[in-house]
Amino acid sequence: MSGCPESKEIMSRLVEAMIVVACTAKGDGPKSILSAWPDFRRKVARRKRTFEPRQISRAEEALTWFALVDDLDSRRALQFEVMCKAGGGPFSRTCEKYGWKRSTVTSRNRVVLKQIARKLEEAA
Repeated sequence: MSGCPESKEIMSRLVEAMIVVACTAKGDGPKSILSAWPDFRRKVARRKRTFEPRQISRAEEALTWFALVDDLDSRRALQFEVMCKAGGGPFSRTCEKYGWKRSTVTSRNRVVLKQIARKLEEAA
């Protein structure tokens, strides 16, 4: 990746990655993310598509970015938002389910996205 990606670009790439993985994973993909979300995987998989190898590579790269988030709760909250944006249902419903205030989680996720962008820039 050239230059410093912005948080919106990070979010966009993560959403794209979730869609690609959900549509293409056959059991040998990154189960750690999707195994906890069988409903999400079924919803997105209904939109079955084929992807070019470069799209799959981009998705795999983006999924590694979750490991850049040291705090597990922050990583989890970001994963939930990404999955919802990728077609897994309303994020507000997920927030209700876990007793989170949506605006607080969304603003914290923006901070996390900026941290990911900064770490990617430092690694470049």
